[in-house]
Amino acid sequence: MAIIEGRTGAGARSVVGAVLVALVGSLLMIFGAAAPASAATPAPVFGVQFHGTWGDYTDAQRAVVLDALKANGAQTVRIDVSWRMLEPVKSGTFDTWGLAQVDNAINMAAERGLSPMVTLWMAPKWANGSTDELVPVTSKTGLNGLTSVTKRLAIRYKATVQAWEFWNEPNDNNFMRGANPKVYAGMLKAAYSGFKAGSPSAKVVFGGTSYVDDVWVRKALAAGAKGKYDIMGVHPYQGVADEAPELPDNGTMWRMNHLPALIAAMKAYGDGGKQIWFTEFGWRVAQTAPDTANWQRGVSPATQADYLARTIDLIQTTYPQVTRVYWYNDRVASTDANNTGYGMVYPDGSVTPALAGLRAALA
Repeated sequence: MAIIEGRTGAGARSVVGAVLVALVGSLLMIFGAAAPASAATPAPVFGVQFHGTWGDYTDAQRAVVLDALKANGAQTVRIDVSWRMLEPVKSGTFDTWGLAQVDNAINMAAERGLSPMVTLWMAPKWANGSTDELVPVTSKTGLNGLTSVTKRLAIRYKATVQAWEFWNEPNDNNFMRGANPKVYAGMLKAAYSGFKAGSPSAKVVFGGTSYVDDVWVRKALAAGAKGKYDIMGVHPYQGVADEAPELPDNGTMWRMNHLPALIAAMKAYGDGGKQIWFTEFGWRVAQTAPDTANWQRGVSPATQADYLARTIDLIQTTYPQVTRVYWYNDRVASTDANNTGYGMVYPDGSVTPALAGLRAALA
């Protein structure tokens, strides 16, 4: 991701103003005291992906983003951390620069009252035998190293990190080579052991799958992941990326409403009572050509805000098991208000209609 320099603040703010009035009423119904009778459960804890360890972030930019998220209703952030960055050479030895990056991102979030959930992934060569950090760990040396690093991280951040997600979208070859559920189960067991040894009260989150992939999760649970996590993670993007959240289940993983199949898989292995977190979800603001691929389709700023509100409503009325959600992601990708991507915060600290609407409702 490139650093975003400058923007035309007035133009983007006008977009916020134009859609905010239309959204506040419905958002208040979802978040506020006038919630509909069908919303029997409280709104889930709301968080945002914070790429605070990335090298294209300055501390000043990190502060702007975190302050804006906190001021607009976020309670937590998801921080992605590379194991390879932390231990590039050998087990037991943290890289000074890498550790400082992680310390900084976690501490800056915690200082603002934003509870960090850390996603640990990407393996060093000594652990996976490859220069490709997305190759999973299978050797005894690598798995022992994984247990070691997770234990030490849990000890180090015991006071600030209460939740650890292990790996990102392990069911997708683009994020874990081979996407083998049995391999993931072996790594999850090693990571779970380390996290719990270092901080017994910390929550271990099953690595959020790309889409609601109940078939893959069921295979991972059967291979030994059962009971080796506290929270089930999932990334329930819509397969057609501009579709509304409440479209009915079509029997595939491409719809948010496929969640009952995931819950059924968990129940089949005795994990049905566990909470579910959306460790990623969202819609991108982009102008979409007719021939755009399904996964690249975009929506308008107003629709993005509306879909966020409707997702929260869907959770409250239908999925009380979903207790936390993380919007993807933090920074706006363009100075054009109609092509802001998934981001929520502009470089000057002003925010998109989706986050402004959330703030207004919570206020």
